[in-house]
Amino acid sequence: MLEISNLNVFYGEVQALNDVSLIVGDDEIVSIIGANGAGKSSLMTTIMGDNRPKSGQIIYNGKDITGMHTHKIVEEGIVYVPEGRRIFYELTVQENIEMGAYSRKLSSRQLKDEMDGVLDIFPRLRERLTQAGGTLPGGEQQMLAIARGLMSNPRLLMLDEPSLGLAPIIVDEVFEVIQSVNSQRKIPVILVEQNAFMALNTSRRTYILELGHITASGYSRELQQSDEVKKSYLGG
Repeated sequence: MLEISNLNVFYGEVQALNDVSLIVGDDEIVSIIGANGAGKSSLMTTIMGDNRPKSGQIIYNGKDITGMHTHKIVEEGIVYVPEGRRIFYELTVQENIEMGAYSRKLSSRQLKDEMDGVLDIFPRLRERLTQAGGTLPGGEQQMLAIARGLMSNPRLLMLDEPSLGLAPIIVDEVFEVIQSVNSQRKIPVILVEQNAFMALNTSRRTYILELGHITASGYSRELQQSDEVKKSYLGG
């Protein structure tokens, strides 16, 4: 599905990613955890073509997409839901969701069918279709951002800090939705998170990123038992 090899990214003289390598397989959730400034968002934006790596390679479904323009990467089926949700506050919930399908040129019937399928995953949004997106509480705005991403018909979904700024009970709901998207639609997910507990519990495998380096990786359940991971990320 996605294979990144020896990725090196710089912002001027500052190195953001240092020989980063990772693999995301079909139908799995892979989490990337680390503190602020670890390079997690830089990795996501590099995959999406916003940053051109100095060296390294990004292979997606057997195709080299390293440095490809963002719109071409989206056409390949990679969808990125960035940190901060970035919904259209003035548009209604329905209009926000429809924006996700803008480039697909669907007929009215196809658009309705696609939206019905997405709203089956987000029943709370179905009740708020005519409400302005900016009036939703934070958790529902995050769900709206994911719903909009699903309307692009992703073959790989990348979520950047979906729990940021949300109350714990809402975080649980958002992560249940992420698991539903993966299990029901068979969409692989890259989950970038500071909430290591939720990320490890949700994903099949995890990479730990520190100051631009991958310092550990493995099956999430096994990493949860690591004394170092407990001490650094789980408060143990």
